[in-house]
Amino acid sequence: MSTEADATSINSQPEQQAPPKAQPSKKEKKKGLEKTDESLLARFKGDGVRYKAKLIGIDDVPEARGDKMSQDSMMKLKGIAVAARSQGQHKQKIWVNISLTGIKIIDEKTGVIEHEHPVNKISFIARDVTDNRAFGYICGGEGQHQFFAIKTAQQAEPLVVDLKDLFQLIYNMKKKEDKKKSEETSK
Repeated sequence: MSTEADATSINSQPEQQAPPKAQPSKKEKKKGLEKTDESLLARFKGDGVRYKAKLIGIDDVPEARGDKMSQDSMMKLKGIAVAARSQGQHKQKIWVNISLTGIKIIDEKTGVIEHEHPVNKISFIARDVTDNRAFGYICGGEGQHQFFAIKTAQQAEPLVVDLKDLFQLIYNMKKKEDKKKSEETSK
């Protein structure tokens, strides 16, 4: 018994501790590495990034952008999908592919590209306020805009962030290109 008491008294001496290292916050850990144009370019080059999803539906819309219009269209398409589901029909399983060329919607079973939208034709991205796994985007030319409603297998946030990063990357590349052209013409 006395040996236990001696051991505890010996170990009770304060130890020299190294100063605690600065721990990154949860937000910083989640954010990961800072996104540079080079890292984003590598990420979206070639086939780009692929997300598993289901196509809720496609709706013709009057405007190129608008939160309320997008939300209304999303609710309309979800209503149609519920009605179809009650008749035994399922949403089409797809892959959403995001690359420098734009967005491709690929049928999961056949591998056929159902829809292909270049970045310059995509005018608006909207998240569904009622469902964090659903989002949509508007694409098309003058007077013929379509809203594509998609439900992702996981949270839609990473996909929406990737789209935002892609648009930012293409904007930055265009800006650099324009700057080079203006420098060459001023020589």
